[in-house]
Amino acid sequence: MTRVRQARHVSPRAVIAGAAVLLVAIMLAAALGRLYGRHLNPSGRLGVPTPTTPEATLPLSESAPQTERARFDADKQAVLKGWGWVDKRAGVAHIPVERAMALMAETPPEPAR
Repeated sequence: MTRVRQARHVSPRAVIAGAAVLLVAIMLAAALGRLYGRHLNPSGRLGVPTPTTPEATLPLSESAPQTERARFDADKQAVLKGWGWVDKRAGVAHIPVERAMALMAETPPEPAR
């Protein structure tokens, strides 16, 4: 078995060159990250950009939200259990969920392709 001798001294020039390459790589990565970040968020602020218009106009908290919730639930139940037009021009309507499930149960499955 042969032994391999290792150098006892490290070349200062090689250490400086390696450090310089590492520094340039870090600076390049930081510059690219900054450009990419500005592309994603043009405002320049960190984090997710806030929308310019509020999406909800409801108050953040209500003293008695039960009536609003009851009205909301009643509207949703009316859609689930009623008949009506989604888009009359296009001929798209909605039917009660129970009727739709019964129709789907009657329809034979399509053969696999």
